[in-house]
Amino acid sequence: MGRALRLGRRGHRFESCLPDRFQYGSIGFMNISIIDYPDVKCDEFVRQKPDVKLEHMPAWSDMIERTFGHKGFYLIARENGIICGVLPLTQVRSRLFGNRMISQAFSNYGGPLVNSRRALDALYNRAVELATEYKCQSIEFRNVEPLPYELYSRTDKIGMYVPLTSDPDDLWRSFKANIREQVRKAWKSGLVETTGGLELLDDFYKVYTIRMRELGTPGYPRKLFYNIFQTFPDCCRVFVVHLNELTVGAALTYCLNNSVEFPWASTLVKYNRLRPNYLLYWSIMKHYCREGAARLDFGRSTVGSTHHKFKNHWTPEPFQFHYQYWVQPGHKLSPVKPDNPRYRNKVKIWKKLPLWLTRIIGPYISRNLP
Repeated sequence: MGRALRLGRRGHRFESCLPDRFQYGSIGFMNISIIDYPDVKCDEFVRQKPDVKLEHMPAWSDMIERTFGHKGFYLIARENGIICGVLPLTQVRSRLFGNRMISQAFSNYGGPLVNSRRALDALYNRAVELATEYKCQSIEFRNVEPLPYELYSRTDKIGMYVPLTSDPDDLWRSFKANIREQVRKAWKSGLVETTGGLELLDDFYKVYTIRMRELGTPGYPRKLFYNIFQTFPDCCRVFVVHLNELTVGAALTYCLNNSVEFPWASTLVKYNRLRPNYLLYWSIMKHYCREGAARLDFGRSTVGSTHHKFKNHWTPEPFQFHYQYWVQPGHKLSPVKPDNPRYRNKVKIWKKLPLWLTRIIGPYISRNLP
């Protein structure tokens, strides 16, 4: 793969006067600034973009900064005073994992939202300037559509979504007989689904931390999920599957512009024979069909993984993630991935730790695993 060119360093913290090539004569001057939160006009611009995700919102960057202390650089491109592009960036500094910028942190999605190639170029160049200024080793752009620059690229992650119908019965009938049978098995086993808000967050977090320990990965702090709810109260829900009084499965979802994401879903492995995962997925789909959502995003998966195979049962429509990396000259690309061989022994050790201990120390590690 190629490398992006290093650009000159800039001294301005909140605003950049770009080189002459970004002055477009009668078209106007392209101005790049870093916003303070909140910004109503920026919110309006982001929400009207068809490919927007909740994580593109300025409030997401502010929420991450408040939760973890990671510095946010939410870039806005303006031409003749009118917003024509945004690029959310978060700087994550860690002794273990290095100093890097990510668009967008603690998210499957990121990258720029723009109206023109001029805005894209200006935002990208300013991001490189900032990364250089703050001595970051790399910038990770979590795109669906690849950026038109010479960058390192990863394509090992794919996404999947299910188009929803206004009537959940129509969606139910579209599934293969085996899927419907698995859901019925969950009902016959006595599993019950429910949905709600913050009152169910503890149920979700218990199952989530148990599953993360089983996977050998430090879990995020409860504070992250709580703050997502507090920041986007009209977008978020928790779905829970119970066996009597025991929570055996749970998921956190959010919906923006009729597109639903659920990046965090877990079930207790010892009860998987009762099919709580099937009931959990179906309860989410059924709810959002009735809410009028257009699509349900299953999030990212590694091709060939167990999660990938399970999601494929629902006959979703796949799409490719393009994670791209600008790397500072003189540095090597070293993406932080759980399946990286250098972390293999650490994963084995983590699986053997007591659950209570992983809940205490996990958040201190995971804050640097965005």
